[in-house]
Amino acid sequence: MGAILAMTKDIRQMSDLPAALNPDPWESASEAARKVAGFREALVSPLAELVNNGASINHAAALLKAQLDGGMASPHTLHLARVLGSKGLSVPNIKRWLSAYIKGDKASLLPKYAGRVRQDYGWEARAVALYQKPGKPGYADVASKLIEEGFDDVTESRVKRYLKALPATLGKYGPARVGPALHKLTRQRFQRRNLDEVLVGEIYAGDGHTADCYVAHPNTGKPFRPELTVWIDIKSRYITGWWLSESESTVSTLFALSSAMQRHNHVNAWAYVDRGPGYRAKLLSDEATGFYARFDIGVIGALPGNPHGKGWIERFFLTVRNKHDKFFAGGDVYCGDDMAPEVNRRLSADLSMGRRKLPSLQQYVESFTRWLEHYHNQPKDVLKGRTPAQVWAELRPVPVELDMASIARPREECTVGHQTVRLHNRWYFAEALALYDTHKVDVEYDLHNDARVWVFDKKGRFIAQATLERTIGVLPTSRLEEGRDRRLKGQIKRLERKVDEAHARRNDPLTAEDQFTALDSLGPLLPPPPPPPPPSADVIDIDLLSWRKDQ
Repeated sequence: MGAILAMTKDIRQMSDLPAALNPDPWESASEAARKVAGFREALVSPLAELVNNGASINHAAALLKAQLDGGMASPHTLHLARVLGSKGLSVPNIKRWLSAYIKGDKASLLPKYAGRVRQDYGWEARAVALYQKPGKPGYADVASKLIEEGFDDVTESRVKRYLKALPATLGKYGPARVGPALHKLTRQRFQRRNLDEVLVGEIYAGDGHTADCYVAHPNTGKPFRPELTVWIDIKSRYITGWWLSESESTVSTLFALSSAMQRHNHVNAWAYVDRGPGYRAKLLSDEATGFYARFDIGVIGALPGNPHGKGWIERFFLTVRNKHDKFFAGGDVYCGDDMAPEVNRRLSADLSMGRRKLPSLQQYVESFTRWLEHYHNQPKDVLKGRTPAQVWAELRPVPVELDMASIARPREECTVGHQTVRLHNRWYFAEALALYDTHKVDVEYDLHNDARVWVFDKKGRFIAQATLERTIGVLPTSRLEEGRDRRLKGQIKRLERKVDEAHARRNDPLTAEDQFTALDSLGPLLPPPPPPPPPSADVIDIDLLSWRKDQ
């Protein structure tokens, strides 16, 4: 195996895979081989007493052989001899088994026959390299490629037999074939989490998931998949807060977490999040003004590309897909990867002809709310037969002591100048800010209304409520509307780039005239070979005579 890996540069060894099998010959032997060793031990064990009483190993082995040949041995010994076979019961073999039994070396009693030695054809290393391509070629494809490359003695059966006999790390699911990341996630050991010491409500895990069904967009009525942002308590598996939006964003994350805090009047100690912009943005994670810092919430960042780290919430999204989205609105608007393809292909035509009707976003919200209540009251094995609601009832709240409007208001750091602060191209004025000229302050703002902001000093003490004085350019009163306008401009720019690309592809890169010119440059075609001459009449007569004789 080492020679194959050394010869094959395309295969990378994984550092955390076993280097070799168990070196102990007894442990690595098959069950059948150990059974044969047991029969041999039972056959020679009575002879050990003779040796201990002074007999030699030669005389003891010769005595047993003579008893077996003369039929004078006990029925048990005769039975063992028949099981082991008469050909293997020679005096030298009996002596070797007896000596091994006396020394206590069980491995020496194992049969030494290792099977037929496989012939080395010379294409084995190349076959492994071809088979471990990420394109996942089949056995026949590898054999065909080896023949094309000029290897001798290549047949599909030989290649298949050899590749199937390789260790798992070089087989069908080897790391080089399926990819190192997928192999690590699906085939290698991962750290299982122990939540015995975690308190209810102590750690929330948050993530976003695009619903696996279509609803009507509230503005256009076209098919639309809402984004579900969820916070789950990892101890109880209880969904503490959730939010539906058009796409995952910092705002949806903020609203989902703030609604969880307001609904249960509880501040979690930790937030387990991935490294996406919706969870790690400055609005949430800034050390001074971020949402997590305001409520002293610690942040645990999940490793990129490691779904095992967020298994609690990933499992919940799978449950939503299988037990809610597949049955929502009769199951006709489900669009998961296991949905019948022909149903979704006809969705636009069915909608235009009135054969199908999309449910509204509000219907999805009502359906999901009812299902979530059912989910919270279902016993789970991971909770030892208890329901998430029962475990969540053990929560000892850490009060928020703020209303919902204050919780959902983000903060940013600004510098005071001329009794004003500038935030998002807006100027806010308050007379009290004259005492903080050139000082940095924290400005709290409302996402829905930009008419006023709340200003705090760096120690968190309230200074004043500043009112909007003027804006730079024409800006909407809602920062959410401003974000939608900014997103719309980005979408228009991307569409314009697609239009430019379509115009660039207008002219064919290869015209018919170019192809005719290329054909003419090849020169005249060679004449076809003459047809073979017809067989002579004599040959035909001989064949006919031989056929008649056979008949």
